[in-house]
Amino acid sequence: MRSLDKKTLLEDATSSGAGNAFQVERVKSWTFIVATSVAGTATVDIEAWIGGAWHVIHSQAVTTDGSFMIRDDHGHYEKIRANISAYTSGTHSVFATGTVESL
Repeated sequence: MRSLDKKTLLEDATSSGAGNAFQVERVKSWTFIVATSVAGTATVDIEAWIGGAWHVIHSQAVTTDGSFMIRDDHGHYEKIRANISAYTSGTHSVFATGTVESL
């Protein structure tokens, strides 16, 4: 049986800053969706807690409404979060799905 772990890392964010962090030690093979529902410009970072600090594993610049899919097939982290590191305008969300299969 396949089992997915779904997280909302940011929802309708309209300013810079980090969203909630999630413990994900038992999950791997991530798919992230960066979605912009109101057109705007921002840099959205997917971050992982490694070695006692946050590290950017992917940085996505957005300049219009729509979505971007980011695959991280080998990622296996203690914690993950999304962070808007540069914000000009728009409404941005980040969704993550990982698997607990074959752990």
